[in-house]
Amino acid sequence: MAELKNTFSWSFSAAEDFSECRRRRYWAKYAMWGGWREDAAELQKTAYRLAKMENRFSILGNAVERAVMWALREKQAGRDAGVDGAYEAEARPYLNRCWSESKRELWRQSPKKFCCLKEHYYREFDSASENEAVGMIKSRAKTCVSHFIESVLPRISGIPREREVAVARIEGGDPESFLFEGVKVYAIPDHVYLDGEIMHIHDWKAGREKDSHYDQVALYALWANVRHGRAPESIRTHVEYLGAGRTATVAVTAERIERVKKTVRESVAEMTEYLVAGDRARNEPMPAEDWELTAEGGACRKCNFLELCRPELGSDG
Repeated sequence: MAELKNTFSWSFSAAEDFSECRRRRYWAKYAMWGGWREDAAELQKTAYRLAKMENRFSILGNAVERAVMWALREKQAGRDAGVDGAYEAEARPYLNRCWSESKRELWRQSPKKFCCLKEHYYREFDSASENEAVGMIKSRAKTCVSHFIESVLPRISGIPREREVAVARIEGGDPESFLFEGVKVYAIPDHVYLDGEIMHIHDWKAGREKDSHYDQVALYALWANVRHGRAPESIRTHVEYLGAGRTATVAVTAERIERVKKTVRESVAEMTEYLVAGDRARNEPMPAEDWELTAEGGACRKCNFLELCRPELGSDG
């Protein structure tokens, strides 16, 4: 088997990390590479473990995504899809498994296979706050599924499955991507289908609303444009705020496509400055100390890689 190569790539989440803290991007993209091997250096292993780490909000989002897709498939099969049914079938088993694996520290055997929660790893919970977090996750998950069934499912359940557009998931290996000006760009929309001549792209959100979500679905529109040859006027993007029960449908225009292209170009150019000789084909990073730490101390406390930066942060970390 050919050895895996760490190739240069771009994604919306990677760009957000890079923008907020250059060092975080170094740990997540370069220091962790090869950390799955038994003969890897300890720094590689640690960075790899931290890169795979989840938190209570990320597993909430994952649980909601599983539950709403179960509800959609049930409805398409002609069966009733209730909130409790969706929660018990998908969300609860997933959440219980994640919590159990994390508390038992099974991730020490395989960070890729078993869940590690940041809150457990950094000892952020006491008994009371952990119980509160568990209750919050259950309540929010059910609220999100309820809003999906009430307001989203009636709009999309009538679309035949053969009209859905396949999207490669992380679980299947290499997730959905497209080439843009020679750069591999990852874009993984939650649900895509064709209704007549219109390609609809939906993104489920279990958390609060952010302006950046509109930039994210703009990237999905670019994916539809490049990967599937869709003209801007034939694309509709929908941000489904399941916690609030609100849908933001964002118009796609040629100008919007050009803006997101400009965003990707500028971000790629900035990332390239942190590579030896600016060579993306070689993709060798500059030394870690050249990747600046963020000046926002609050961001450090929320970061998976805090452990690796503590020696430099001192009392601030």
